[in-house]
Amino acid sequence: MKRTVALCLLDKANGHQQLIEKDAKTAAKRAGLDLETYFADGHVTAQVKQIYGCIHGEAAARTCAIVIMPARDNGLNRVALDAVRAGLAWICLHRQMDCLSDLRREFPEIPISTVTPDQLEIGRIQGRQFRALLPSGGRVLYVQGNAQSSPARVRLQGMREAIAGSNIEAADVIDGNWIPADAEHMVSGWLRMVMSGKSQLDLVGCQNDLMATGARKALETVGAYLNRPDLATIRLTGCDGLPEFGQKLVNEGKLAATVIVPSSGTPALELVAAAIDLRRLPPASVILSSASYPSETVLAGGSRKTN
Repeated sequence: MKRTVALCLLDKANGHQQLIEKDAKTAAKRAGLDLETYFADGHVTAQVKQIYGCIHGEAAARTCAIVIMPARDNGLNRVALDAVRAGLAWICLHRQMDCLSDLRREFPEIPISTVTPDQLEIGRIQGRQFRALLPSGGRVLYVQGNAQSSPARVRLQGMREAIAGSNIEAADVIDGNWIPADAEHMVSGWLRMVMSGKSQLDLVGCQNDLMATGARKALETVGAYLNRPDLATIRLTGCDGLPEFGQKLVNEGKLAATVIVPSSGTPALELVAAAIDLRRLPPASVILSSASYPSETVLAGGSRKTN
């Protein structure tokens, strides 16, 4: 009986995806499953080759399930169909794939599901953090991951919902592509264009902690270039909240806040194990809860003390 799960992720250097892999390995071992991890460096074509290797290639003889974070939301619809048609379970992580509801109807006996943090609530948490940090209002530059990805779009939606009715202006949204170098480049360009005079900026909110580190470098570099030392003191928030990274940056005062995003590795592997060993089909989706770090109560209390 096939008992190997293919875990298809995007970025080997990304701390949150490293956590997903670590948790998936632990859950797989506990369930008596084997785990093979593939990283695609963010490229859809690489993921297509990896998955077809699990369907038709050497790995096909042992692969029972694909657990995947797609490089593009709907870029793998045909591949998902081929995988499910070959009898492989398909568990999508963190992204929206419009084809999955149709696949569940067409292949009711195949485990097909989505495991994702509540992306809308993550955005709402960020918006509430902005309100706590800026109780009198202010201007926020918002650095999203990639406008083409569903997590970035939905988090932006949630953030805007949460600041509605406040005096916070977050009209400026730029793409940081989830990585620090791109965030630094984009924030630098925005600062040079917008902040060369006496324009005010009160906060930079980023959709992950990595981009926040790039944004911090941009604030320091451009602040020195424009002779505006105030830019280097602007507070930043992030997201992912790994204990050894995002939470550490908050504890060191380098971030004002982050959002702790849970790993999807364990619940995804548990769905596969239940389907194989208990013949229990998974729900259409599993939604994971996130939390502010520090807590929203603590954040609001700290803001009241400093304003």
